[in-house]
Amino acid sequence: MWCDTIMKVRGQTSPEGKYQSTKTLIFRLSSLGDVVLATSVLSAHKGQADWVVAREFSSLLEGHPRINRVWTFDRQSGLLGWLELCEQLWKEGYSEVLDLHSSLRTRLAKVYFRWLALRDGRSLPRWRRLAKSRWKSVGLFLFKTFWPSILRPVPYRRRFALLGGGLGNETPDFKWLLGRDGCHSWENFLAKMNSKTTREGLAGGNYLCVMPSAAWEGKRLPVETFLRAIKETEPLPVILGTATDQESLQLVDLLERSKLPFISGVGKWTLPQVAMVLGNSMGYLGNDTGLAHLAEAVGVPALVIFGPTVPEMGFGPWHEQSRVIDSPLWCRPCSKDGRACFRPIKRYRCLSEIQPAGLTSAVNSVVNGKQQLP
Repeated sequence: MWCDTIMKVRGQTSPEGKYQSTKTLIFRLSSLGDVVLATSVLSAHKGQADWVVAREFSSLLEGHPRINRVWTFDRQSGLLGWLELCEQLWKEGYSEVLDLHSSLRTRLAKVYFRWLALRDGRSLPRWRRLAKSRWKSVGLFLFKTFWPSILRPVPYRRRFALLGGGLGNETPDFKWLLGRDGCHSWENFLAKMNSKTTREGLAGGNYLCVMPSAAWEGKRLPVETFLRAIKETEPLPVILGTATDQESLQLVDLLERSKLPFISGVGKWTLPQVAMVLGNSMGYLGNDTGLAHLAEAVGVPALVIFGPTVPEMGFGPWHEQSRVIDSPLWCRPCSKDGRACFRPIKRYRCLSEIQPAGLTSAVNSVVNGKQQLP
């Protein structure tokens, strides 16, 4: 009787009429930063859940203590591949779906689930979808700093948590990646390094992760600014990025020609390995990218460069030691990625006006903060 009452409060019933726990499915396929921020829902959600994510980001979620199963989707498989996956998901009998993506693809999944429910004579799972709040972003783009703070977008990590039933103060947590045992441990990762210099540089922990690339041109600070800032700071720079990130490759080349000490992780590490490198560092310095959110999720401060975007758009840093590096131009923000920059000359002036001194000051604040810790 008492047990039944507790389960009734949770509000879940089986086909036989007995109460049981919720079986939850989460949709958030991409991108890296959005997937990281969306995991705040796991801190708010009671129990475990299954998660649908794009294949290229699945390694970051596999093994998460709050995720029961990771469903991966190859975005190259197209509409047929998506419908086949939806068919598999339907067979799992989920009682609740949290749509944290709210895209055309996930809306199609709901329509397809509805058709399958009619076909099989079953109930459609409870479906909760993340609201985009586009009008709040449009108001911010149009009226800039004059747009009232109460009408600005709510931070995404807060919105994800609220949708999962949390209080809204929950944050993404990937610190579990730092405590992996066996072949995924930090010690094992260092032991497999071919370069003694790289191994010793990472083992000391006195390094700063630097990300000079970004998916959008309007989010990329000039590489030369990174180089000049690195020359004026003490921590050993560890350059991050994929093998196709041209700015990362360019910065590596400039550092080599300048004969400055550094470590290159460009195109060398998996996402979980990058998370471990970030988690054992002094912090992150780079553009407004997903790695900034991952750095905070593993517990280190992020020094984030904002050009045409602003933190008030909902993607701002939240770690208490994180810092925003930007320029006070009246035209910011102009869009979510800089493609709407309307300047005919000095395009992306919001980035070119950021001086190396601003980066150096931010790095020194993190270094001094680390030195003051017991």
